[in-house]
Amino acid sequence: MHEQATPGAALDRVATPCLAGSAGALTETVCRLSRDKPLAIGRALDNDVHLPDLRVSQHHARVSVAAEGAIVVEDLGSRNGTFVNGERITRHTLSEGDTLLIRPHYALKFCYQVTPMSETTNTNQADPAQDALTGLYVRYHLLMRMEEGFFQAKKRNEEMALLMVDVDHFAKIMKTHGPAAGDVVLRDVARVVGSVLRQEDVFARYEDHTFGVLLRDRNEAAAAVLAQRIRRTVKNHSFLHDGNKIDVTVSLGVGFLRRNTKSPMDFLSEVLSNLAKSRRAGADTINGSRSLRGIVPPTTNRDVA
Repeated sequence: MHEQATPGAALDRVATPCLAGSAGALTETVCRLSRDKPLAIGRALDNDVHLPDLRVSQHHARVSVAAEGAIVVEDLGSRNGTFVNGERITRHTLSEGDTLLIRPHYALKFCYQVTPMSETTNTNQADPAQDALTGLYVRYHLLMRMEEGFFQAKKRNEEMALLMVDVDHFAKIMKTHGPAAGDVVLRDVARVVGSVLRQEDVFARYEDHTFGVLLRDRNEAAAAVLAQRIRRTVKNHSFLHDGNKIDVTVSLGVGFLRRNTKSPMDFLSEVLSNLAKSRRAGADTINGSRSLRGIVPPTTNRDVA
């Protein structure tokens, strides 16, 4: 039976103006707009949308709801400008579908989020920084911490590494054992990987069946050893669903902050590129930068004693 609309149901819903992330580190962001308080965007920590990027001004832009309900974005005298649909603005009234861009790569699309009236007064909502399935941080939080850590590490000449952990052949697991088994695998992988991390490491679900681990103050050798430990620990764990054993392995992409790394996105791109190499290699694999040769084999389908 098809789901049917209930007469008068629209009266139980409310359309809330929102800015939804559509690019860069803001991909997972949804900011609800309110007449009570303008939305502040900038590099300073007191902003509602904190962008730890030196190309973003301390107090870059502000989005407010005017008395008549119009959504107005204002540039606050930023150095690199605020853009709407590609055009630089000082003050602009947003229309649904407009894209607000803080260069170089922070994009927010203006839209209306339709939700049940009861949810707008629910004070017990889930933490937007937490993934509902695994309990880990979400992608947005990982990327924000990565960008913040990038500039701190550059300034203080500290080391930093990023690992991407991908569950091998996840689509096949879902097809063979069902969606519920897929959820079990993701939760167990999160728990197993988390068991070998330090408390200060930032662990997040990056997307679907890929996880990210941000490591501060870890050199290449230490990060490579951890990547190998994660791979082995997952491979040796017994994954069970409804009494059936599921063979699970992970592949990893590893990247390190270098003197010639120009931006957080360059840092991330290196890691994702290495993860793509691991995926192409098959399964149960680690790929990193050239300096990893001799520390971690480019493919590790056989365990090394």
